[in-house]
Amino acid sequence: EKVNTLKNSRLTLQIHCPDSGKRLNVPEKANNSLVDLQSYFDEAPVDNILGSTTLHELIKKVKKDIPSLYLWDEVGGATLSCGPHTVHKSDWETTMIWELICDDTKGKDAMIPHTTLEDGREAVVVTIGVADAMMKRPSTVQRCLAKGDVYG
Repeated sequence: EKVNTLKNSRLTLQIHCPDSGKRLNVPEKANNSLVDLQSYFDEAPVDNILGSTTLHELIKKVKKDIPSLYLWDEVGGATLSCGPHTVHKSDWETTMIWELICDDTKGKDAMIPHTTLEDGREAVVVTIGVADAMMKRPSTVQRCLAKGDVYG
């Protein structure tokens, strides 16, 4: 029941990029109920996202604002995470948003992070970043420092 509602409902998400500190809201602006006809025909309101929108479609909307996205491909790819769920980039085309933000913990709503946007909308917070496995591997800098080298 809850899942079907989620699949068909319009969602507001905030994509958090910890590496840059950016927070991107999707849709960017609150949906106005009055859509002027000309813009309606020029571009159907593509900004709407539903629970059944794929993660791939979601990221296409914000890709231009996340310059490090293509770099992450070289280090094992990006992941999207929300509460207890994490979805690797290789699964974005086949995973729908509702699967990422669905709260399957009965009654413990705190698992799925929410925030209130400046315009008053409630948004689900989704974090984008590189796979955890990559973060746990020490960087070159850390390895050099770990040898006890003294600089300067």
